[in-house]
Amino acid sequence: MKRFVLPILVLVVFMFESIFVNFVAMASPWRDWILSPHFVVVVLAFMAVYYHPKQAMLYGVILGFMYDIAFTDVLGVYALGLPAVCYIVSKLMKIFQQNTLIVICMSLLAVAIIEFYVYGINSIINISDMTIGRFLQERFYATIILNAIFALIFAFPLQRCFQYFAKFIDER
Repeated sequence: MKRFVLPILVLVVFMFESIFVNFVAMASPWRDWILSPHFVVVVLAFMAVYYHPKQAMLYGVILGFMYDIAFTDVLGVYALGLPAVCYIVSKLMKIFQQNTLIVICMSLLAVAIIEFYVYGINSIINISDMTIGRFLQERFYATIILNAIFALIFAFPLQRCFQYFAKFIDER
């Protein structure tokens, strides 16, 4: 039973992103900005640090394909981007001290990498005509602030959850 909790947790976060966009991000006070929740990226970053990087990359591929099928027109953008940021975060954490504040910063770096990566791909294939200044002003800063709030609220529960699962796996 315990082995199903982690996939269910990640799936719930994935579905919560969609619900958040529909009910909160599209609300009238936020119309001036494009709020893009990347809660799954934050969870995957915590998973890469506190649980297991290869497992996080596997979840990144699976959730990336789910993102591509559900939300984007181009298949493979998120399926390649999510495992790549998990890998980057896991390698960077070998340099830095492993405390919660650093992990939050790494998860926000992962969100920033995904945002610029998707913006770059969309600009290259002419899906988006947004200039870099407009992208920064309307989307990037608001997205980083939104995901920082999520990371600050859920940092300790995610840390405890993934440490518990890492302990559970070690005991088997």
